[in-house]
Amino acid sequence: MALSLKNARNLLGFEPGLYFYEAEYYLKGDAFASGKQFKNSKLYQLVKRLTGSAHPTQQDEFDKRWTYFYLPLRRSGKLISVPFGVVKYRGFHAYFHLLGSISIAPGKEKTEKWYADAFKEALRFIPIIKKTQNKAVEKTLPYDFRTGKIKGKYVLGKTMPARESRQLLEEYEEHAKKQSKQEATSLDDYLDAAAICYRAAYGKQTKGLTPEQMYWKWADKRHGGMLDIKNRKSREEFADWYKHGGWAGAHPFEIVFSWHRHGIHLYPPSQDKPAYGLRVTNYAYAPDFVKMLKALIKNNVPVTAYDLKEVLEYLAGESYFAVNDYEEHYIRYFPSKEDKKQYFKHVEWDPIQVVKWK
Repeated sequence: MALSLKNARNLLGFEPGLYFYEAEYYLKGDAFASGKQFKNSKLYQLVKRLTGSAHPTQQDEFDKRWTYFYLPLRRSGKLISVPFGVVKYRGFHAYFHLLGSISIAPGKEKTEKWYADAFKEALRFIPIIKKTQNKAVEKTLPYDFRTGKIKGKYVLGKTMPARESRQLLEEYEEHAKKQSKQEATSLDDYLDAAAICYRAAYGKQTKGLTPEQMYWKWADKRHGGMLDIKNRKSREEFADWYKHGGWAGAHPFEIVFSWHRHGIHLYPPSQDKPAYGLRVTNYAYAPDFVKMLKALIKNNVPVTAYDLKEVLEYLAGESYFAVNDYEEHYIRYFPSKEDKKQYFKHVEWDPIQVVKWK
């Protein structure tokens, strides 16, 4: 939401002095990283004055937190307010939602005038928020800075039919009851099991490739010496390599590589876990994970599918995506006609949070 500058003047008696593009420029960065760090006593006193106007939202013996103050800004001829939290821990840390963060400690460093102006504007906005009993925030906090959640079925487009999901879960549970135990494997055994997965997920792309070639094509490739095992048919040599632990830090079992988090892992069986373990971490690979699991079941390979119910819930579109917040599954909501048409009516928006004023 937002107010035109004219309505802001008429209804609130307020007009912002800073522009949104300036905030983007001066705060640019990851709001969850350490951000820019300043040692400036005047800036520190401004933040101290700001936090002194409200009760901490949360506190313990180590820190205090205020959630949220609001920075009023001009954007496209309108007044908007951007939420930001402050943490007091060995100085102040201000986190501007989706824009960036800054840390402030006492000192004599020079800083750009904008940072002091930003906190002055936040202070100047407080009487307006109080007078309107937070209505000023409700009218000016745009939806691209609000948080919420939305069911995956409104985001993914194509989803797995509930019948297919139930059928796979039943097949897997039946297979798990009947499967034989496999407490050890050789390198050849392991690559053959991986090849079943590759053929199921990538079909024609595997044509003419040996299991090892498939591994080199799709895996992380940091095999930690696994492919250097001399006797590839020996389960003892594979067990010795595995127990030695020299592969720690490598990713020999990430059979499908992903730049984000991890892709798909196929863990070898052991005495403690007498079946192959299949896991997907980056859910963009969830459809491939399902194809691989089906193939392992069909080939009667002992397998434990980790987090299968969660994966199927995701594919069916029943799990939630965070909106304008960073979680495992999330989307950014932008103030565009496309996003409004596709997402808005399906988003469950979080209540607006404002600090409790003194």
